[in-house]
Amino acid sequence: MIGKKKVKEGLTPRQLEVYKEIVDFIKGNEYSPSYEEIKQLSKLRSKSEVHRYVHQLVRRGWIRFGYGRNRSISIVR
Repeated sequence: MIGKKKVKEGLTPRQLEVYKEIVDFIKGNEYSPSYEEIKQLSKLRSKSEVHRYVHQLVRRGWIRFGYGRNRSISIVR
């Protein structure tokens, strides 16, 4: 990836697992999960780890945020 350019690439197995948990949560609840909920669903150790995976998904173009709002993750793909 060069600079901050958005690149839609394939995902690592762990990124794909986090992505699927987010998609399933949104489908089941009609709103996006909090970082704490993603942490529990994906069995991650910390919210900073969740933050890293979520922002990797944003950079790769799989999800996006509605800035200025809580629970604003939306699916791009």
